[in-house]
Amino acid sequence: MVTNRPSPRAFDYLSMNVYYFGISFMWNSLGRFLLQALMPQAHLAGHANAEAAFGVLSFLGLLIATIVQPLAGMFSDRFTSRWGRRRPFMFVGTLADLVFLAAIAFAPNLAWLVVAYCLLQFSSNIAHGPYQGLLPDLVPEEKRGIASGVKQFIDTFGLIAAALITATLIAAPNSDVPTNVRTMLALIAFVLVGTMLINVLAVREPPATRAAAPAAWRTEFTRQTLRRAIHFGHAYPDFAWLIGARLLLLGALALLSNYAQFYFQKVLFAEISDLDVAIKAAVKLQGDLLTTVVMVLLAVTLAAGPLADRFGRKPINILGGLIALSGAILLLFVRNVVWLHLGFFALTDLLIAGGLIGAGMGLFASANWAWAVDLTPPDRSAHFLGLTNIATAGATVLSSLFGPAISVLNAQEAGRGFTAMFLVAMAGFGIGVLMLTRVRETRRQP
Repeated sequence: MVTNRPSPRAFDYLSMNVYYFGISFMWNSLGRFLLQALMPQAHLAGHANAEAAFGVLSFLGLLIATIVQPLAGMFSDRFTSRWGRRRPFMFVGTLADLVFLAAIAFAPNLAWLVVAYCLLQFSSNIAHGPYQGLLPDLVPEEKRGIASGVKQFIDTFGLIAAALITATLIAAPNSDVPTNVRTMLALIAFVLVGTMLINVLAVREPPATRAAAPAAWRTEFTRQTLRRAIHFGHAYPDFAWLIGARLLLLGALALLSNYAQFYFQKVLFAEISDLDVAIKAAVKLQGDLLTTVVMVLLAVTLAAGPLADRFGRKPINILGGLIALSGAILLLFVRNVVWLHLGFFALTDLLIAGGLIGAGMGLFASANWAWAVDLTPPDRSAHFLGLTNIATAGATVLSSLFGPAISVLNAQEAGRGFTAMFLVAMAGFGIGVLMLTRVRETRRQP
């Protein structure tokens, strides 16, 4: 049982979570910068169809992630080896990632890019699904808030690194955008392998022996997949409500962040006729915005875990969702106008709105993960936490479906698609907060 695990040392919290930095760095670089910079290229989707092509690509890739991650986690729960249950999947999946990153870097056309990206989603989630089981495997319940806070901190640090490094490399003036993208993909491969090796070599995962599956597990395995899905909400109502709320809140965030670069290209920098220059300007602004968002997010992330342990998972989750909603409402009215000059830094209405979203999602993400860990059955932790990918990857799947709608609405009237995007994001934050009120509190009273 997890409760019999020894308390982790300070270094253990870092070593068990360091691979999240590599995963976060890769997917934030790809999903928030690189694909948006590649799509307008003439040999891929072209400028007019960039949002639609990006949406379809995201939908296909993340549909694979939604399926593969929980299945890989479930399989690792029953996997046996002298190297443990999780690390073999992490090692093999990461090596496969290198092949598909190279394929993306040298994609000659859109079809090639789509296939390589989908295969990368498959291999990455073969590693990611089992990896999520390490935290409940190694951390006692009373320490999971701290461990989850460290995980979210490292996730966020990966986003910061992606925002700073990717924006700088892609906007480099001495080479064109495709060349800069290849350089960034090589760096991603290096970081991914490095963090995986640190985790695999430093984590003291005990050898895995096959545990007898509980009778309920065997019975569940014999049911049809659709029937299990229908009855899941009745069997685990709190976990189902939590997944639903997570889906909407992360979906709202994904909708705003995934199409921000297209909004900057086509609205804020519409007067720039040179596509390469417009893309670089949009990437730089997006980098500045994301850096502001995640710096605020980072400031509250580490505090969110201990706060959730002290005051409960529920109030911290709801508070985070409400703060993020206020930022989304402000976004509807911002025009990147400078409100205050602080030395070399210009504080704009766009950065203020982003800061509110960052603060809210920092509180939400850290406390929400601790809440999800609390609600998982101990003998099926990787399987259930893999199911959270229905919300994590599924949120981006839903947001990707909005890409074609943005293109269509923008064709009717310039900017109309982006206005609709902001309104839908506001609804996602609001309804997600309401769904959180249906989940029971899990913090034990002192």
